[in-house]
Amino acid sequence: MTSQTFVSALAGAMALTAAPLAAQLSSAPMLPLGRTMDGTLSRTDATLNEKGRFQVFRLDAKPGQRYSIVMRADDFDSFLSVARQVNGLTDYLASDDDGAGNSNARLRWTPQEPGPYYVVAQSLKPDGVGQFTVRLDTMPATIITPPEAVALGEVLTRELTETDPTLDDGKGAYYDLYRITLRKGQRLSIEMAAPGDLDSFVSIGRMVADTLAVDEADDDSGGEKNARLRFTPKEDGTYIIRAQALDANSTGSYTLKVIERAVRTSVVVNLASNVLTNGEITDSDDEADDGSLFDAYRITGRAGEKVTITMRSSAFDSYLVLGRMVAGEWTQVAYDDDGAGSNNALVEYTFAEDGEYIVRANTVGAGKTGAYTIRLERTGGTPPARARPARRP
Repeated sequence: MTSQTFVSALAGAMALTAAPLAAQLSSAPMLPLGRTMDGTLSRTDATLNEKGRFQVFRLDAKPGQRYSIVMRADDFDSFLSVARQVNGLTDYLASDDDGAGNSNARLRWTPQEPGPYYVVAQSLKPDGVGQFTVRLDTMPATIITPPEAVALGEVLTRELTETDPTLDDGKGAYYDLYRITLRKGQRLSIEMAAPGDLDSFVSIGRMVADTLAVDEADDDSGGEKNARLRFTPKEDGTYIIRAQALDANSTGSYTLKVIERAVRTSVVVNLASNVLTNGEITDSDDEADDGSLFDAYRITGRAGEKVTITMRSSAFDSYLVLGRMVAGEWTQVAYDDDGAGSNNALVEYTFAEDGEYIVRANTVGAGKTGAYTIRLERTGGTPPARARPARRP
């Protein structure tokens, strides 16, 4: 469902005085509960709101009752709206384009005040004509439950249903909440998988009042329609995982699993000059502050010596960082994202002083893994150059 409240900044509060609409409002037939109504849009009908031809139905709705309105058409793309008259003007309260799949519309809506209301059934595009059906049904009440506890290594099998709460984000996807207690620095993998048509979406964060403040989210890193999120908490505490459908109206079973990722002992290896070195970013690699993973290589530089470092990968967007440890703190002196073209990185740097430097073979974005190659080339005698300003801490 695409449900939205139109405000004054949007086309004058979407307040319309179109004569064709006013004429239909005064004679609109009642849309009965639990019965399918037939209609036809013809070429002689007027259009509305920069969309297509339309027909209006009257709806007497009860405040607090959840309703489902479905419009189906084979010959055109359906569009549904719910509106009401306020001081002679038409206020649009909610709308939907394709919530029933394909070119069919489904609008889930809960009125806050007594009616009457009006359902506007129309073609999304101006040239749409043909027969359609529209049906009004009630929906079961939303069941609000506290977040369910989930433990590391546990696999939960659950289901998104029409009694689950929906997001108040204009889309209205169903979701479930889970709680987990974490330690600062734990490296987690959160996986949500669905065997059917459900497109998984998972996020994690902490509750601020009644709202989830999301730290990280993922849609399809688990392959196909499955979500896999890598997360490292920055402080101890209780976190909330939200397992939801990506699309409105989607329901179905899914599994949720939270595991702690293995962490290997940090290893820094020497990077040989003029040799193509093969490497691989894995889940157990070191993690930067932004959640991206990296391998570390050691090189020794001489003042005035110029180096060119190239990193290539077809598995992820490469990111190179050159830096050194100063008084126990990491300090970067140069970086690059795509200087070698496409998703490949290239750093050119002239050392200002002798010393040991570290090359981080990194990725753009958190949690990316895969194979890559890295190559170091050296030349001498070039005057020292200033590094590009740091982009990452």
